[in-house]
Amino acid sequence: MSRRGILACGYYGFANLGDEAVLAGLVHGLQQAGYAEPVVALSADTGYTEREHRISAVVRTGLRAVWRAMRRSQVFVLGGGSLIQDVTSARSAVYYLGVHELARRAGCRLAWLGQGIGPLRRRWVRWWTARAARQAEAVVVRDPASAELLRAMGVEGVQIGADISFLLPEADTENGWKVLQRFGVEKGETLLAMAPRRWAGGKESPVALFQSLARYAVREWGARILLVPMQASRDSELVGEIASGVPDAVALRTPLSVQEVKDILACCRAVVGMRLHALMLAAASGVPALAVSYDPKVRAFWEPVEPKYVVDVANVDEHVLEQHLAEIWEQPHTLRERVQTYAAQQRNLAWRNIDALLGLAS
Repeated sequence: MSRRGILACGYYGFANLGDEAVLAGLVHGLQQAGYAEPVVALSADTGYTEREHRISAVVRTGLRAVWRAMRRSQVFVLGGGSLIQDVTSARSAVYYLGVHELARRAGCRLAWLGQGIGPLRRRWVRWWTARAARQAEAVVVRDPASAELLRAMGVEGVQIGADISFLLPEADTENGWKVLQRFGVEKGETLLAMAPRRWAGGKESPVALFQSLARYAVREWGARILLVPMQASRDSELVGEIASGVPDAVALRTPLSVQEVKDILACCRAVVGMRLHALMLAAASGVPALAVSYDPKVRAFWEPVEPKYVVDVANVDEHVLEQHLAEIWEQPHTLRERVQTYAAQQRNLAWRNIDALLGLAS
């Protein structure tokens, strides 16, 4: 059987803009590199994936269809994103490691790209992860901590790259303003974007905390607040609740593409983000941000820009957030230069994913 193309496996088709940004970056990166063979994705919603990314898709739970796709594909790509972790349960790790094993048995060449590994608390998940990673011909992670974890488990040849979303096309602010006009936002307004999520524990509720910070920005600078649900199923209700208590706030609950969200964030003066890919999309356009960290991956990403502007959710205090936001707001040009430099570094590192993949797919 003649094998052609790439089969990508990730958290695709769930309307999670972070994971869709990874797939969009992978597809665009391959196009930029001149790759002309088919790219197929395993997806929970094949219609959505085919419309948004203009590639073919296979239902991720359809065993026969998945097997057929594997038998036709030259390379199986696992990633990117935080797929291999067992913080809340082992189900995610079991699914992705299981599909990886199926691809190995189908005869695909194996690549792990843009991976954020861990946390891994269960011994058997760590064993399986190490075994699977050693079977891959290319392993590229998105951060040093993931590389250290794999190396500690005996995996050799791990490359440190960056998140594949940094390979998305450059932001188009003109398009961003056009999209915002659909929500009643006029070109030239001073915008503060917020990408919240709910969290367990902590002394503040997300609604009260983000409403307080948003009202502060409105009061101090006349900012227009944009609330961005990066994962619609979990964030849409939350952003609506926050918007209801902030004058003229806009909850962007109409479905938007990854590129539209990137274009919108590029129009903002600053971003307050809990969702990792909201910070990544903002950084890619040089937009300063205040990170509220609920997970080590958020701190790991934004700390190299400015450690001071990463606040852990367990210790969050609205007055500290106000102080940090004021500093960001009042020195945007200095911070923009720092963020732009960091984003350029991340973009260069992200190309390691494509280089590694083309080494197997050519």
